Amino acid sequence: MAENKVHPTTIVSNIKACIPITLDYEGKQYNSWSTLFQLHCRANMVINHIQPLTVNPSVAVPAPTEAEKALTQRIDDIVRQWIYGTISNDLLNSILDPDDSALKTLADNLRNVGDKVSDNRMALQLLKGLSDEK
Repeated sequence: MAENKVHPTTIVSNIKACIPITLDYEGKQYNSWSTLFQLHCRANMVINHIQPLTVNPSVAVPAPTEAEKALTQRIDDIVRQWIYGTISNDLLNSILDPDDSALKTLADNLRNVGDKVSDNRMALQLLKGLSDEK
């Protein structure tokens, strides 16, 4: 009979209790945040999800099973949630949608509080902000 083991990552319910530092754009506490994050990942046996393992090309590695692929993806998602839970909202918004422009971010924030900004209005504002220099 196969033994069902619970991976340590799946039982972390409050990442802020383990990593009380919030990383922000200024990054003044990056070293402390990074040290705590790596410590937490090693303790939960997922350090290889943020620091790739060194691979010996002369050693054959069997292809992962579908169950192993699914578990790896789940653990990746949990580690990503840990990162998202320990960074500032501004940094989180930049990471989640790095293609956003400042104008789009402002429009999204206005829409979130009930003030919809039309695409035409955004285009006009963008054009108005362009310099006359060619």
